[in-house]
Amino acid sequence: MLNARVGARSADNVRIIAALLMLVAAGFLAIRMVIIYHYTLSYSADHPKAFSDFNFYYYAFSSVLNSPHDPSLIYNNERLVAYLTTLGANLDDILIYCYPPQFALIFAPFALLPSFTAKLAWVAMSVVLSIIGAVLLAKMAYRGEDRRVTALLIGVTMLSFPVLHDAYLAQSNQLLFFLLVTSFFLIERGNRWLAGVFLAFAVVFKVTPLAIVGLLLLRREWRTVISTGVCAIAITLFTASKLGFRVIWEYLTVEIGRAQTYILGAGGLPGNSSVRGALQTISEKLGTPASEATLHATSTIFAAIICVFACYLVFFRSRDKRMDYALACMTMLLAAPILEPIHMVVALIPLVILLGTAIERRDLQLSAISLRIEMLLLAIAVLLLFFMERSAMYTISALITYALCIARYFGPATAVRRNQHAESGGLESRA
Repeated sequence: MLNARVGARSADNVRIIAALLMLVAAGFLAIRMVIIYHYTLSYSADHPKAFSDFNFYYYAFSSVLNSPHDPSLIYNNERLVAYLTTLGANLDDILIYCYPPQFALIFAPFALLPSFTAKLAWVAMSVVLSIIGAVLLAKMAYRGEDRRVTALLIGVTMLSFPVLHDAYLAQSNQLLFFLLVTSFFLIERGNRWLAGVFLAFAVVFKVTPLAIVGLLLLRREWRTVISTGVCAIAITLFTASKLGFRVIWEYLTVEIGRAQTYILGAGGLPGNSSVRGALQTISEKLGTPASEATLHATSTIFAAIICVFACYLVFFRSRDKRMDYALACMTMLLAAPILEPIHMVVALIPLVILLGTAIERRDLQLSAISLRIEMLLLAIAVLLLFFMERSAMYTISALITYALCIARYFGPATAVRRNQHAESGGLESRA
């Protein structure tokens, strides 16, 4: 009887917190519409500064189309700055293009359109893909039949500020979000070969999703891994046939390191919400700035620890594949020395999985943390992402999400179920 009452109270708490999140999401929807309307008015008068990050993409796409004989121009910073200056774009941001050549080649047709038209087409594509991804993620994270929960999960995804910020800058994280979610969704539905196609594009566009491939290797998802490898190699060979092997090799050996050095030089929080960025900012505020060697060593050791720990959890303690996807995404983000606020679009995958599975099985304690505390921490992590980044807000949200993922691997769900069955059996015997 006591367990039944506790379960009922936990279910009520879940519904209350879910309703609160839905109410907050509705309020933010109204705010977002006002912001979008304001940006639309501003953009109509200043096209070069509209969707500013796409200027870098457009430069790379144009370089592929107009100078296929010299693809290294994609990474020529002097030429990039000259292009942005001629365009009249904002030169206060980090001025470097650091995406793989495959990305520039595949999306080069956007450069056939006028610059602002290409921007609008890119943003429209990104928004549509993120909506599709949000729907697939909600269906994967929650297997129940309550449509209000599905609507809640979609709302949590689409109304988080990183998604709006990504669209505002015309960035590519919504595309990455779609590719990863679709891969996970297809694996869950048994379409493992097709899942590898989407994951291959994610890998060649961003490289960091190789962490997801590592997860699938641990889970012995051979068909998806093989499909990912074959498709990624095919895309790379196609790129090499058009641009040459040299630009791919130089990207891997030179451009990645150069880009990281350039971006890390921009400072810590809130632009870099990684553990390294937080340590850099905290040490500076305490008046004892950490050296580059200390920052590098700390971030490297931290990345190695959480990667090895993730391998242990997935290999030895896996219970629900969905949590493995969540852990892989958070490990991918936290292991990186650079965690820009827009990268937190991908953090919505573990957040929604945590929230969806908690509501789906609210009669069980899935985590080492009590359901009430877990839902409270989830609400905090989600709400932090509803606001524009400030100080360590996104760092805190990422660390909370990671901790909640870890706690799921040590949850007493099976013990709780046994106790409930034992209690019901005892009542029947007494009757």
